[in-house]
Amino acid sequence: MHTRYFREHDLEPWAAEDFDPVLLHPALAPHQALRAYLFDFRAYLSQSSDARVIGFKDTVLFEKLEWLKAFIPSLKILLLKRDPRAIVSSVLRSNLFEFWDYARLVPPAFAKVRPNYVSRVDAADEAASAAEIVAMSIVTRFEHARCAIQNFDHQEVQLDDLMQEPAEQLEAISAFLGVPPHGAPLSFLKQRQTVSRGGLFSSFRSEDDVRHAWERHLSAAQVRAIEDVMACR
Repeated sequence: MHTRYFREHDLEPWAAEDFDPVLLHPALAPHQALRAYLFDFRAYLSQSSDARVIGFKDTVLFEKLEWLKAFIPSLKILLLKRDPRAIVSSVLRSNLFEFWDYARLVPPAFAKVRPNYVSRVDAADEAASAAEIVAMSIVTRFEHARCAIQNFDHQEVQLDDLMQEPAEQLEAISAFLGVPPHGAPLSFLKQRQTVSRGGLFSSFRSEDDVRHAWERHLSAAQVRAIEDVMACR
């Protein structure tokens, strides 16, 4: 769902009752091409079977999960969780902060789920402020997921567990998806963990970079900002 439309309308909640079988959602009424794409996308996913599981990765739509359940009722969700510090570091190092327009979109959405949060970040520290906002994004998205994911057949996966115990974790994922374990995903994962290379969306990332790059990248002020956001209830 990483189309321009969903990027520009990130963190705008869509409820189950907003689903329309023809328009899909009232907000999509003027977007005929996007609706056609979404119908084709659903048809493609419906080809999934015991022999071939078809899925997609997404880092948005958390606030649209209720609508997504109405649109694709049979959808299963694997919720991959990662150290928030590593997520913040990755977003900032990849220059996705501006691309996703976090400074504009995230703070008002975060305020709705954590209205009691009081920032302790020095306004002059732009790096810490950016880290704080990305952490707000994490909290906001996972709060939406927590509220909606019970409507799905779902399983949570910790990225650290997947990297340290790949065989066991992949076997559990296969069982969840209802398919027999296969050696190819394990081989793929091991191959991609040997070295970090390629561009922004490359799958080649060393285990050390995935798990520990944040320690080399984030300042103490950034880490404090992340911890404050994550601790707020």
